[in-house]
Amino acid sequence: MSCEAQELVHAYVDGELAGHDRDEYEQHLASCEACALACRLQGRFKAAVRAHLPRPPVPEAFRMRLDAALATAPLAPRRWPWLTHPRLVPAAFAAAALVALIVNVRGRSPVLDQAQRAFRTAMPMDVTGPDCSSIASWFQGRVDFPVHAPSLGGAMPCKGGRLVNVRDRPAAYLLYQAPGGHVVSFLVFDPQDESFEAPRRRELSGRKVYFGNGPGLTTVIYQDRGLGYAATSDLDEDSMARLVNTSFQRQ
Repeated sequence: MSCEAQELVHAYVDGELAGHDRDEYEQHLASCEACALACRLQGRFKAAVRAHLPRPPVPEAFRMRLDAALATAPLAPRRWPWLTHPRLVPAAFAAAALVALIVNVRGRSPVLDQAQRAFRTAMPMDVTGPDCSSIASWFQGRVDFPVHAPSLGGAMPCKGGRLVNVRDRPAAYLLYQAPGGHVVSFLVFDPQDESFEAPRRRELSGRKVYFGNGPGLTTVIYQDRGLGYAATSDLDEDSMARLVNTSFQRQ
């Protein structure tokens, strides 16, 4: 069964839809099996192609020119206009507050946004089974890193896994069934060049973890065994902290 919205599949998978358009299309995916299947197939295909293509190295001549340019670039002089113009002080503080707000918003990790977007979309799994450790082996050859499934105990069986992208890199997505009808997803990705910034930071078992919230969702971002993890659920922050701490202690 086809759908007229399938003409947007490539734009969505390639990340060309943004803002309101992307939100609307993801709401459509949640109710349209044909479009969800098409997105899943295109995402798997493109992720597999990217996984087997070598990353082009930066030319050494260009790297040397860039290093030389940065080394000789003059530092911009600091200017403090309020020292000679006291009337500018209130405006300067207002502008500084606005800049701080913008930096805080822009500092939000793209991984956090993607983890919550994937959780809300609830796309079909590529592979299903009750044991996420076994399902993790399915990703061998599909992502360029070994996937380690978090150990959460027998009370949280696995629902399945699927291949996703973090930016332009293939990543693993694991879904667990939590007690009380809740589910917990784990986005497992290569942490190289990825930001772990989030509004709040805590320490669990001596490790730094970062918490961010969305509408009705909590996401915990952390590194473990050389991999990046973004755990997302509708559970509260303390429950998610206990769950992630359990995975640390069960290694």
